[in-house]
Amino acid sequence: MMNYHYSKMHNGKMILRFDDTNPMNEKIEFVDNIIHDLKTLGITPDQVTFSSDHFEMLQNYMRQLITEGNAYADNTPAEEMKEKRDEGIESVHRSNTTEKNLELFEGMLAGNNKDYCIRAKLNM
Repeated sequence: MMNYHYSKMHNGKMILRFDDTNPMNEKIEFVDNIIHDLKTLGITPDQVTFSSDHFEMLQNYMRQLITEGNAYADNTPAEEMKEKRDEGIESVHRSNTTEKNLELFEGMLAGNNKDYCIRAKLNM
């Protein structure tokens, strides 16, 4: 509600975004119910978008970050990664080549490498 009222106060746009990062598992009934509930409150968004609308663009940005050496593919378990990060210890995957990271990323997009994620290469 606050986003809607701020958009009206400042002559902006109310954008309702659904985070359907796994669109195959999303149920349209939830989207419909949220939109219906908002209408009940007198809120009509100016635009409705879905995260999946932007997947191609996000994938291209990810390829760019990997190519520039600013991101890498990693399958270190989350708890171990946190411990290493707290101690300033780099992941063993951090120094993988750009080619290896791109290969792993493309595998992720193909549904393989499910235990991998892409991490930003930040200052340890």
